[in-house]
Amino acid sequence: GRDGMTIFGQRQTPKKRRKSRTAFTNHQIYELEKRFLYQKYLSPADRDQIAQQLGLTNAQVITWFQNRRAKLKRDLEEMKADVESAKK
Repeated sequence: GRDGMTIFGQRQTPKKRRKSRTAFTNHQIYELEKRFLYQKYLSPADRDQIAQQLGLTNAQVITWFQNRRAKLKRDLEEMKADVESAKK
């Protein structure tokens, strides 16, 4: 319930609050995508520079690049599947 107790009366362990989702601006996305075109992995120095330039944290830049690489992989696999099914 609201008082931190379950219906059985045991204490609930407080749940860790998830960090809210970052809303990137169009400018930030444009700059990140532009960089991603020719550099899929960033050195720590590049990461610092981009984070500072765009007013983001290092962690946000790291996560954005991780997610973008995952999206690229997904898109490539989907294209491969489309080509395979077109051959049949």
